[in-house]
Amino acid sequence: MKFGKTIETNAKELPEEWQPYLIQYKLLKKNIKNIVQELDNTFKNLNIAPPTFLGDSDDASESTPDGGTDAHSIAESSSTAGQAPMEFAGVPEEIAYNIEKDSDGLVHPVITVKIRRLPAHQQQQQHTQVVELLTVAGLPENTSVILQSDGSSDTAPITISTTEPAATELGDKSNTIACADDSASNSLTVETQSDAEETQVTVRLKADQLFFDQLIEYIERMRQFEQRYTKAYNTNVDHLSTELATVTSPYKQDYQVWREIFRLYTDAQVWNRAHGDTRLSSTAREGQERFNKFARHIESLGLAQRFQNPMSARVLMSFYKLNLELTHMKLLQEMNEEATRKIIKKHDKRTHLVAKTQFPRLITIDTTSLTRALLFTIYTDLVGIVPQIDDYLCPMCLNIAWRPLRLECSHVFCSRCVVKASKRRMFNCPVCRSKNAVYRASISNIDQSLLNFLRLYFPKEIKERQRDIQRDISEEEAQMMVVHDRSGPCIIM
Repeated sequence: MKFGKTIETNAKELPEEWQPYLIQYKLLKKNIKNIVQELDNTFKNLNIAPPTFLGDSDDASESTPDGGTDAHSIAESSSTAGQAPMEFAGVPEEIAYNIEKDSDGLVHPVITVKIRRLPAHQQQQQHTQVVELLTVAGLPENTSVILQSDGSSDTAPITISTTEPAATELGDKSNTIACADDSASNSLTVETQSDAEETQVTVRLKADQLFFDQLIEYIERMRQFEQRYTKAYNTNVDHLSTELATVTSPYKQDYQVWREIFRLYTDAQVWNRAHGDTRLSSTAREGQERFNKFARHIESLGLAQRFQNPMSARVLMSFYKLNLELTHMKLLQEMNEEATRKIIKKHDKRTHLVAKTQFPRLITIDTTSLTRALLFTIYTDLVGIVPQIDDYLCPMCLNIAWRPLRLECSHVFCSRCVVKASKRRMFNCPVCRSKNAVYRASISNIDQSLLNFLRLYFPKEIKERQRDIQRDISEEEAQMMVVHDRSGPCIIM
């Protein structure tokens, strides 16, 4: 499927009000034809041989797939059936393409052509040919052309302007040739020296500039939409966060259901978020597929049906909507990035100009920063409201930190684990190896605030852990009693 058709198909998945912010790939593609025609006319008007540097000569005369004419067709288009081929005033030796950017942010595509003059035996005709190059060809209106002789030779500059010629004082070695046709819309002035052999021509490409202006306009319009959407998105998250804090209170019946929902959401790694990583490494399609799988899992477990508060169901739907919008934003950014890449590639292929290495330096499309920020907001302002037990595990036993004891290095462990470590003469912190941090720990190191927090949000897990520790202590005491009895005198003897 062609990319233009792919964009139209994918655009249907976006909200209707978002579709105008897609880059108009087909329109830009049509504008490339104007650039090709402009290049064609430019070399015809300069009356120089077609540039063979732009590609292989084998396929130089082939027309483009959509019926346009590329830069290599200049040679053949210079002659028609029954007419002699055009005699060129010079042959381009070097052609450079550059995209300049002014202080106002406008881009100006420019090609610079170094023209080799005719052989020595034809120099007597050069004076007349230079005049014809400018007057007979008839450069398009507003075409900006600057000719400059090669600096390696002692030649005078050649200047062409589309405005009234200015008076110049160039000395005795140069002469001025003006257009004889006063009726021409553009007055051209040529300043040259009769023995000049190389000339450098700089041409500003109007059609190419229009192409890039339109592309940049699409990108800037997309950025403005992103800014407006981000503001509205944050407002919606703040409102949803307030409602979520109400229904997920540990004193409410729906708290445990919400804790399970967000645990499953985190485990689903919709955007490849793992171990606190909020980088967006999934594509829009992958993220959408994973989120749909998560939603189906929630439905299969019947968690939504277990809500006691009707507000919880509405909050869950709003949470789903935020994730769907995140998918749409990611898809919109990916499509615009791909459209930009492909249209620049199409531009370079049709015109044989090289913009793919220059345009990204002027403007870029960032498909990760915004969606990464939106994802971070979801996790911190919504998912983070409901505490998860994985965030409060003891690093030693990997269970919930029962009677959490905070060492002087700020690492938290179960009191039971600290006691065991001390008995085994493990006096340094098991995490950071802080010297004697375990040895100096006492009952005063118990984090009472954290203990109260865990009892409030994880009462079931705390009770289960307390039973496990009590059972562990009982088994140790029984084992010690057996060892103590065996160390006494033999009762049989």
